Amino acid sequence: MVKRSSKQQSEVVRLADHTPVTINYQHFFQQLLEAAPWPVIIIDRALSVCFYNQLAVQLLQSPSPLSHMKLDQLIQDQAIIQLVQESIWIGKVCRGEYVQGFAGRAWKVSVSPLEHEPQVINQSQQKDVHYYAYFAVAIEDLTELRRMERVRRDFIANISHELRTPLASVRLLAETLEEAIDTDRDKAQMFLEKIETEVMHLTGLVTELLELSRIESGLLPMVIEPVEAGQLVREVMARMLPQAQRHRVALHTEIHQGHSLVGADSKQIARVLVNLIHNAIKFTPSGGVVTIGTRLQPGGRAQSFFVQDTGVGIHPEELSRIFERFYKADRARSKSDFIGPGGGGSGLGLSIARHVVEAHGGRINAESTPGKGSTFTFTLPVTIRSETSL
Repeated sequence: MVKRSSKQQSEVVRLADHTPVTINYQHFFQQLLEAAPWPVIIIDRALSVCFYNQLAVQLLQSPSPLSHMKLDQLIQDQAIIQLVQESIWIGKVCRGEYVQGFAGRAWKVSVSPLEHEPQVINQSQQKDVHYYAYFAVAIEDLTELRRMERVRRDFIANISHELRTPLASVRLLAETLEEAIDTDRDKAQMFLEKIETEVMHLTGLVTELLELSRIESGLLPMVIEPVEAGQLVREVMARMLPQAQRHRVALHTEIHQGHSLVGADSKQIARVLVNLIHNAIKFTPSGGVVTIGTRLQPGGRAQSFFVQDTGVGIHPEELSRIFERFYKADRARSKSDFIGPGGGGSGLGLSIARHVVEAHGGRINAESTPGKGSTFTFTLPVTIRSETSL
């Protein structure tokens, strides 16, 4: 820290009502730094750290106090150090934006000279010049803002693609229908059915978008009540069995001994399970097996639900992104006969599943081995546990 005399450290001033107040300027200055909305570091001309706020400590993740450390020890980006040195050299404010390493951390850096004392450099002319002994380095972390901008761009690109494809199909089918409606009634009927399928896909996409928006904003009403975990698995299994049989995939249940009541909106959690089973069937070759089950986690405070398949699996680089909106894994993994209108789906199902589970206070994750299958697991809090055998 910069040392000052006792006279410089504090001063007695009087308020408007003439009440004397002693001001400790160093403490007051530190309070001003802490009030700043961004990380701020005060350095001298040798790049030594003189003052800083706690936001700077958090940003730089330094294990020790920053005092008396060099700025180039704390910030490894040479471009930022050059910006600081340029401000020191020319005595003016310098600004720049920088991307930090492979993590994509984006910083907006501003270096501002702090006027200290006028210095007399010419005794004969008594000419004063401004001398800057200290410099304020303010860092605005733009990482989250850039991430949100990237999400927005991806969202617009994805929704444009998802809408453009069925709309183009509808237009082409309508033109073909116009030509066939008077000459081939059977062919016209086929085109009408295809148009209906594409319209159903568009309707489903818009519905899922609206529901995802409501979930993300916390506006989707949830009716949380005790639900028997094993019974929920059985009901969903019975609902999805015809679809599995149609695609020649065996659907099994694996309900462990004992049963628990979980706090859940049964309709929404059933939808999560249906979505996971739907995907498992879609990516499992004929003759494969999909297992839906539930078990009590160690400690007895949470119940896990899982959907396991013997399908083609998911590549490791895709696992971290499958719960993102509109993200679709390699379509070559799926069977040629996609399930549902529009073929490959909207890419919103897993994102909706993640938000629904998290709204219940649970977590969802996926594990997979390419060529061997995938397992999706999510947890829900237990409300009542019973040892009654199922």
